[in-house]
Amino acid sequence: MIYLDYTANTPADPRVLARFCEVESRFFGNANAHHAAGRAAAAEMDRVTARIAALLGVGVGELLYTSGATEANNLAVLGLAQAGQAAGRHIVSTPLEHASVRACLDALQAQGWEVELAAVGRDGRVDPDDLARRLRPDTTLVAVTAVDSELGAVQPIREIAAQVRRLPGCRLHVDATQAVGKIPFDFTLADTASFAPHKFYGLNGCGVLVRRRGAQPAPLLLGGAGTTPYRAGTPAPALAASIEPALEAALRELPA
Repeated sequence: MIYLDYTANTPADPRVLARFCEVESRFFGNANAHHAAGRAAAAEMDRVTARIAALLGVGVGELLYTSGATEANNLAVLGLAQAGQAAGRHIVSTPLEHASVRACLDALQAQGWEVELAAVGRDGRVDPDDLARRLRPDTTLVAVTAVDSELGAVQPIREIAAQVRRLPGCRLHVDATQAVGKIPFDFTLADTASFAPHKFYGLNGCGVLVRRRGAQPAPLLLGGAGTTPYRAGTPAPALAASIEPALEAALRELPA
């Protein structure tokens, strides 16, 4: 079989698999526990997080580990909408969003939020001027994909971010799943940005939401302590560690 669907999924790099197996074998304690095995797992989690944050150019406290980009998009879109609803219930997005974003927007519309979609040109790019015209004082969320998975169109995120920043109560979420590891991406432009390493030779079952300081999405998962207050659950050091070599290789091998 000739496999070409690399925008959907990629085979895992042997270095990624090796790192996962190594960390899963060595750091099996619950990182929330206070015994020696738990402290060792927490220390490895901290080391991995610091390295991934450095690779992405963000702060350690700005990384949220998820089960994938779908969960990351849900946490960002639903969480930011819920957190900002007192200021307004108007959202601007695009017709190009992944199903995990579209489904969240549909759910919010059913609950009374107003969702507008910005125009897209013949080149597949969002018109930032049209998007800007749709922004209102009660707009609290803008959700835009960075790269379209079918057309490959790269969206003008910097221009869109500049328009969103004019509204102090509005947050920008960028689905960067098809961008990270393939083109340079500036995480400082968005309040939240999602990606998943299985798009660049990492493992399925893990993802990342970068949450810039000040953006505080309401959590979707409640319960035991996690790595942040925004997502409950036992930390998974091996999955987090598997992201590190995949991201290192992808960023090192980016086209000039």
